[in-house]
Amino acid sequence: MQIRCQHCHRPFGLSKDTVHTALDLLAAENLAHYNVNCPHCGKANHVSRIELQRAAPEWARQHTGEDK
Repeated sequence: MQIRCQHCHRPFGLSKDTVHTALDLLAAENLAHYNVNCPHCGKANHVSRIELQRAAPEWARQHTGEDK
């Protein structure tokens, strides 16, 4: 997944593993966006759940057994 920094406007990529980890975190904590730090300027960029799901349509929530 390619992201363009909202501050320095330089592009950078997120791996599938990072996207899946972010989606797991968003699902577990019921968040609307994930913060990704730019590797160039170090500032946080908000990436919405919808954008992450578009990048990983095969992702399925990992059930930890806590939901009963």
